[in-house]
Amino acid sequence: MENTSPEPVDPSPPVAVAEVNPVQLPEWLRSSQTEHQPTGWDRIRFFSARHNWALLLGFGLVLTLLMVIGGVVLVGRVADGVSASPSASPTPSPTPPLSRVGEPRDLFAGSPAATFKPGEEAVRVPAARGTGPFTAAQVRTALESVRKALIESRLDISMFMGDPEPFLALLAPDAREQLRPDFSNNSFLRYATRMASPSEWEPGARADGRISYRATEEKGIRLLEVSTEFVWAYPFDVDSRAPAGAQVVALRDRVVWQVPHPDDVPAAARGLYIASAEVVTWNADCAQLRDGWVREQYWLADLHGKRLPAGDPGAIFDLDAPAPTSTRC
Repeated sequence: MENTSPEPVDPSPPVAVAEVNPVQLPEWLRSSQTEHQPTGWDRIRFFSARHNWALLLGFGLVLTLLMVIGGVVLVGRVADGVSASPSASPTPSPTPPLSRVGEPRDLFAGSPAATFKPGEEAVRVPAARGTGPFTAAQVRTALESVRKALIESRLDISMFMGDPEPFLALLAPDAREQLRPDFSNNSFLRYATRMASPSEWEPGARADGRISYRATEEKGIRLLEVSTEFVWAYPFDVDSRAPAGAQVVALRDRVVWQVPHPDDVPAAARGLYIASAEVVTWNADCAQLRDGWVREQYWLADLHGKRLPAGDPGAIFDLDAPAPTSTRC
């Protein structure tokens, strides 16, 4: 066995082009007529030529006084508007992201999963090397198939919402038909996750795991066997008074995947299979699990209004310790 070791986009929108209107010449400039129509300033000059300059001086003083008074009123209104404008007040600092119940908090805080890597970052395959009859390229392809299957089955929104087809498409044609009934009789939890309460579970699952592989043979068929063991931690948005860790549901699974050598099987049997799978859970609602759905089991007790803790997770988060043999469901 090898030791485990870490490892059509839409076109850009077209550039916006400004519409430029052609320059419109004034009507009088485009006209062949040469007669100039008097403007407002022309009329003032005509008036001053026919009237006494003293009268004009008095009229000018009155006009100036009115303009000064109007300017003072206008400046006062502008000042009042600036003082009342929201832009004049200090810009509030941005608030941190809120959970669905309106509280900024880390739903993994206080949980052993707080140190786990985010989702896909935790699913790392070992280096691919030729083993048995399988070349390094064949091993690499098999490992990548397993990685994609783990992501689709345990981390993808399609599976969370109850659509197994993206996951099944990654398997050998024969394997798809073998596993599809699992999603009708709710026996898929061993290798896939569906969420019971979309209004409560939060994106951002975390995980910790390891992957190894070896060449083996069964009934004359050469196989590349890939073993995976992971702890999947899912955050749920529950009351902020919940004890530490009560917001997290953990699934610890152990899955053996097999890829037959392409020379040993017909086309419909080539690809990825699940040979065996098992899972234990922590802090998951038992009634929902029986129906194939994952939801946190934290609730408000009727007796004295006390909130029940999620319970001791034991060794479920520790891959170096034996997994619990069963859940409390």
